[in-house]
Amino acid sequence: MKKLSLFIAGLMLVSLFVGSFAMGAMEVKVGKGDLKIGGILQAGFTYNVEDEKGNDSFTLNRARFLFWGTIVPDKVKYFVQLDHKGSISVLDYKAQFFYIEKTEIAVGRFLPNFTLYMPYSTAKLEMINYPYTTTKYAVWRQCGIQSTTTTEYVDFNLGIFNGGDTPNNWDDNNDAKDFLVRADVKPPIEEAEVRFGGYAWIGFAPPPSSWEDPEDTFKRNRYGGFAKADYTKDDVTVRFRGEFIAAEDEYANSYKDSEGKETWNSQAFFGHLGVQPVPQVEFLVRYDSYDPCTDEDNDGMSAITGGVNYYIDGINAMFYLNFIHNMEQGEVQAQAQITF
Repeated sequence: MKKLSLFIAGLMLVSLFVGSFAMGAMEVKVGKGDLKIGGILQAGFTYNVEDEKGNDSFTLNRARFLFWGTIVPDKVKYFVQLDHKGSISVLDYKAQFFYIEKTEIAVGRFLPNFTLYMPYSTAKLEMINYPYTTTKYAVWRQCGIQSTTTTEYVDFNLGIFNGGDTPNNWDDNNDAKDFLVRADVKPPIEEAEVRFGGYAWIGFAPPPSSWEDPEDTFKRNRYGGFAKADYTKDDVTVRFRGEFIAAEDEYANSYKDSEGKETWNSQAFFGHLGVQPVPQVEFLVRYDSYDPCTDEDNDGMSAITGGVNYYIDGINAMFYLNFIHNMEQGEVQAQAQITF
């Protein structure tokens, strides 16, 4: 019965794509400046390979609408993203200022430029799920300010935010602020687009309620680097992605003072390879590893993900199919994506 359900679901998803079409960003009239509207719609099906009880499900992964535009030409822009999965909520709002040469200053609530995939549009993810470097260490949406300086060969980011100890926050839970530093290098290479760089997130968390000094803070630091390359020749594109993150977190092993602090070190990395022999089809494989405590043995976890993407019209209308082997279990995920 499970195999029949999976087969029927697959036929319906394919038929959906055969009859779909892509839409461009719509521009509408507003009181001042301009406004464009976009959307990210992702729905799919999850099949548990080792589960014979039929606990498989259709999923609504994302239903998001985006609004962006310009208030002052070349100087002031804005971006808003709403999530319509469940109750409607505001995911992002940022005001963008371009008064410094080659630099954008963003203020509001948004994804800091931390890790390789966290700041990506979810419409541009090559696989359905994020790698461990993102799922284990992402600070997600933060309220704060970030500068982005773009030059021909190097990009820089500096940021100050409420705090990654509370992902997706709206306000702060302590007086200390978190800091982001990042640099991306873009070497000029023929037939390839290459980018590599490093970043640091210097974070602070409040002490437990029974801690002797309520003004004290606990470290939440992350350091990492990444590399990505897209190489195209004779209409064949090969893509590589790789990232490593090390983290340093302080916890209380007593409820007294700084003598009672304990430091935990953890790390994660992934390697990703994609081959696109024709514009419509891409084959992908990724290996993920996560070690929650580098001082302990046999506590790590790993996953291998294989996938194929079918592009009807680029990322605007596409179909994902992923097989994830996670430790001793495996699952198949399918996703239909429409973006406009």
